[in-house]
Amino acid sequence: MDQKELIISTLKEYLESAKDDESKGRIKSAITMYFKALIEICDFLIYNKILKIPFNHTNRFELLERFFPEIYRIVSPLFKIYRKTYSQEVTKEDLDNVKKGTFDILKKSNFNL
Repeated sequence: MDQKELIISTLKEYLESAKDDESKGRIKSAITMYFKALIEICDFLIYNKILKIPFNHTNRFELLERFFPEIYRIVSPLFKIYRKTYSQEVTKEDLDNVKKGTFDILKKSNFNL
């Protein structure tokens, strides 16, 4: 499986898990899976542009800011919500924001799933 196929496969799995978690009321898990899906979309865009996969979140955000500033402005605040899932309470509104951001970026990237 090449890198693009791997990203697409992983993206589909994360979206399926996110929808399942959301339907079962698991807000933290759903946020985590939607955010992971969002990151896969970003990695796909980065890979298509520079043929490189980011090695961590810091590197990913640097590359997004440099090559995709509009997407960076959407993803950056969503990362703060994602980090809340580690040790803080999250809300349905947080989930809605991450979910919306994920699907907005999916549309902007012209991804065909």
